[in-house]
Amino acid sequence: MADFSTRIDRTSSDSTKWNKYRDRDVIPFWVADMDFTAPDFVLEALHERIDHGVLGYAEAQPALVDAACAWFWQRFNWKVDPDWLIWIPGVVPGLNIASRAIGSEDDALIIMTPVYPPFLSVPENSNKQLLSSPLIYDGKKWSIDFADIEDKARLASGLLLSNPQNPTGRVYSENELSKLAEICIANDVIVVSDEIHWGIVLDENRSHIPIASISEEISLTTITLIASTKTYNVAGLNCALGVIPDPSLRERFVDATTGFVSHISPLAYTAALATFLDRSSWIKDLVAYLRVNRDLLERCVDETPGIAMAHVEGTYLGWIDARSLQVDDPATFFENHGLGFSNGFDFNGEGFVRFNFACHRDLLLEGIERLKRAVSSCNLGS
Repeated sequence: MADFSTRIDRTSSDSTKWNKYRDRDVIPFWVADMDFTAPDFVLEALHERIDHGVLGYAEAQPALVDAACAWFWQRFNWKVDPDWLIWIPGVVPGLNIASRAIGSEDDALIIMTPVYPPFLSVPENSNKQLLSSPLIYDGKKWSIDFADIEDKARLASGLLLSNPQNPTGRVYSENELSKLAEICIANDVIVVSDEIHWGIVLDENRSHIPIASISEEISLTTITLIASTKTYNVAGLNCALGVIPDPSLRERFVDATTGFVSHISPLAYTAALATFLDRSSWIKDLVAYLRVNRDLLERCVDETPGIAMAHVEGTYLGWIDARSLQVDDPATFFENHGLGFSNGFDFNGEGFVRFNFACHRDLLLEGIERLKRAVSSCNLGS
């Protein structure tokens, strides 16, 4: 079994996550970066590649392409043709490339909010308009507003999808994805689907479904962006895949990369190959550890008046509703109590904060205690 119980000291490293609060008594629970070591089989592959000694420009080799196609079939029962694969240095560049590849300037893109902040800059980066479609929140669950999507689809050339959803933790069902796809197909809207959190599905009755895998018709109107970097905690090794079955759409995507994207590191290709070949218990063990962390956080929030959080089906991110605290800036408020959260304002989710619970359990428990103390300091109801 993988070991997630050893606490790794990242305070003196080059960690973006930990350096933000260097020399301050603030625990970083913000950026989506796990505090666990990468799997042994990934590290061993990297050591072997480094021992070769030459780290020049690299290309995806046939073994990597074959492994990726086999991986799609083994994990998602999705038959992916090698010609559909476009290697890119990350999902965020892929979002921007896709936006340039669909429609034309001054078109609109539908984005369901709250959402991972880089989504929100994509329309402006490609001279398109942003059509925000707020997810529906009933206090317990976040859901797609299909009526709103249908209304706005008439005005859009694309829809950017986050699945599993960051930051709400939703893992959309096949029924939800099919309904969304039907609306997009009927209105000639291309779906650009960010599926980077595919491996972090915490509910045992849920599974990640690539929207393009549902049917051939849906696949031909979808650009899937996927990577192993979140699941295996190698986010610094930028390598992702664009999966584009439609030849014309794929050609436009490739054209849009010209002069825009960098080469992929040979080490990133090496790590990707190791993850596609993985048949170990790594993901199962990771999810089991994260599930306990999630349950501890959810129990804390449920028992703490003044804050709320929908059940997290997937990802390692808790989306905490702090609006009842009636503080001007929840992120700054919690930071002043030793908790470094992502600010919901950046996600189009004002009044919320995002809590990354992919950390050593002792650190999480300390964070939970600080969270309780912070909320209690508000003297709610007095």
